[in-house]
Amino acid sequence: MSESVEQRCLRCGAPDAGSVARCVCGASLRVDVVLRDAVADERTRFALARAISLLGPPAPSFSEARTLLAMAGAPLARGVFRAFAEKLLEVLRAQGARADLRPFVESVVPVQESSRGLLRALVGACVLVGLVGGIWMARSPRFERTRSNVLALATGEDTPGEAAPVPSALSTAEISRRAGPSTLTLRCGSKTGSGFFVGSELVLTNQHVVCPPGKMMTAVLADGRELLGETVASDVDLDLATVRVVGAKAVPLPLGDVTRLEPGDPLVFIGSPKGLDFTVHEGKVGFVGRQYLGTGYVQFNASVNPGNSGGPLLNGRGEVVGVVSMKIENADGLGLALPIAYASKLVSVPTTPESTERWSQLLKRVARDEEREVRRFQVDTEQQVVLSVQRVDGLGLIVLVVERFDSPPTAVKRRMELEAEGKTCTLDLEFEDWRPLSQSLAAQEDSRRLRWFLSRGLTLGIHIGGARLPVETCSLPEVGTAWLKSGQGSGENEERIEVSLKDVREARETWTRNPAGIQRWERERFKQRLAGNRTREEEERWRTSFGKARARVARFEEERARLRKDESSGKPVAKRQQEVEAELKLASQQLAELERYAVEKNVPPEWRR
Repeated sequence: MSESVEQRCLRCGAPDAGSVARCVCGASLRVDVVLRDAVADERTRFALARAISLLGPPAPSFSEARTLLAMAGAPLARGVFRAFAEKLLEVLRAQGARADLRPFVESVVPVQESSRGLLRALVGACVLVGLVGGIWMARSPRFERTRSNVLALATGEDTPGEAAPVPSALSTAEISRRAGPSTLTLRCGSKTGSGFFVGSELVLTNQHVVCPPGKMMTAVLADGRELLGETVASDVDLDLATVRVVGAKAVPLPLGDVTRLEPGDPLVFIGSPKGLDFTVHEGKVGFVGRQYLGTGYVQFNASVNPGNSGGPLLNGRGEVVGVVSMKIENADGLGLALPIAYASKLVSVPTTPESTERWSQLLKRVARDEEREVRRFQVDTEQQVVLSVQRVDGLGLIVLVVERFDSPPTAVKRRMELEAEGKTCTLDLEFEDWRPLSQSLAAQEDSRRLRWFLSRGLTLGIHIGGARLPVETCSLPEVGTAWLKSGQGSGENEERIEVSLKDVREARETWTRNPAGIQRWERERFKQRLAGNRTREEEERWRTSFGKARARVARFEEERARLRKDESSGKPVAKRQQEVEAELKLASQQLAELERYAVEKNVPPEWRR
């Protein structure tokens, strides 16, 4: 199928709006976008990959797109709406690339009456990116019955009798009227969040919203009452908690099937953004199963603010399909909600065999996305990766990098290039300030992220380093954008980041105004590095001493155990046993003495392990 695709169903010929997943006959209207010829030029491939990634999922991420563009016949997107496919084709055509649209072949054909299909395959593993949502199409009971009858004819099944009508979508005002009385605001000290009733006195919310068990919090109900709430149970990895509000006597909200959601479906959520209690928001599904730290979220297009956390995400029938959990940083109007199915660990969530199967498939896709993210992180950190360039008053520009080392790094010299409008400036840097990734993450509030990194072994040997960019030696344009990358020449580490030429100019001016102050700062950093080296050397000496002492004890313990076996078999080992017992006693005493001396010297416990 070529780029000029007739917008009609391939099975029955019915018109295709370009934004609908299925035809009235039940056939899939989704397509695959397949690259016709490889993009050979590296610069074109880089620019094209960036433009594609800006479309957002289901387009591939920047790194994935750049890899795919180098291969003829590579699938740039699978199972996408025609409308999205046309946008992708426009981006390709603008750079002189060509692609074909081909019918999307689904791995599973839905046969359940009024089924809306399985969730589409997840594309990409990076969470903090923009995305393009589908357009919601409201399905009337007549539409559902018609499609069910057509499916029955196509599969040779008997047409069922008059089915129960599918509830029509409710207006936002109606959803608010029904659900509002069952929501509440939770306050624990300076923290404010939202929640909703799943029992007459039981609330479901985010774990980061509630007070610790045993400490009471304030629960403000929609009718104006202020009651006390206490945490009953929590799951820190899922960021879920239940709260008991005695005397609430609220009507629980109905829990829905999150696996029925599709991109473009309308959503409503209620919360207390910025302390504005019981604010109603509208949104649409952007993606179902967005992987973040091994968990699949409902990504939705709406403005999420502090105070919305813990509130209900409601589908078009007023059923809770998720718990509003976080917003995507550095993106406008994108939020993530934890699917209500995860809450089955804390509360009763209704299921059917069909929904259980769909949920299982979604979790498998999320796990595959997580594995891809882990592998990509491991590959990316095999070489130095530029994280960011930050402006620091009085110093200029500081570049942060990530790199893997087999042993703790000290001073590391690296070469970088700053390029703008065809001009290149080569910079020689010495990275002296290194911090293990685990320490950097531990300083963040999101300890859950640290636990995920540790559980996947991603912090082993990974360090974050910083150095000042000596841009005072560069002669570049005054306005526009420059690109900074590690290495020298196009063959080394093609990853690069944008740097404002305005910031470069101001950094040069900072150096001109105060070169002596910047040099004094660099000398202080050198002294601190020497002190840090001495500390590391001292740590290594203590670790070595304890390692040798424990190894000596372990060696004699092993020999004692072996001699006892020999004695039981009748071998003459009495003399050697006495010698080993004496040696073991002496080795144990020496280890104990070393431990006492280390305590006196206030040696950190981790140095003694």
